[in-house]
Amino acid sequence: MSRSLEEVQRQIKALQAEAEELKLAEGVEQLRAVIRKYGVGFQHFKIALGASKKPRQAKKLAPAYRNPDNDAETWTGRGRKPRWLVAALNEGKTVEQCRIDGSAPPAVMEIH
Repeated sequence: MSRSLEEVQRQIKALQAEAEELKLAEGVEQLRAVIRKYGVGFQHFKIALGASKKPRQAKKLAPAYRNPDNDAETWTGRGRKPRWLVAALNEGKTVEQCRIDGSAPPAVMEIH
């Protein structure tokens, strides 16, 4: 039985592709073992791939306002007004009455 050179080359290509798939499957299984052994997570992959040298921490702002009825509830002055402040405003209080003594007002952009 005589096969053509083209047919043999097609078989070689198919076998090489199959070998690559087997290598990939073996690599995936090794990766799974590392994940299980060391508890590796998505953040670790990002670091390993150079996407992030170190996880960024959000800058914590000091509170500028405090609920006069509950000292545990504060607000930095950024983002949506908290419910307690909206309720205080509806009762006729001003934002300035809720300001924590000595706190600077949030930065306001001036328009010229």
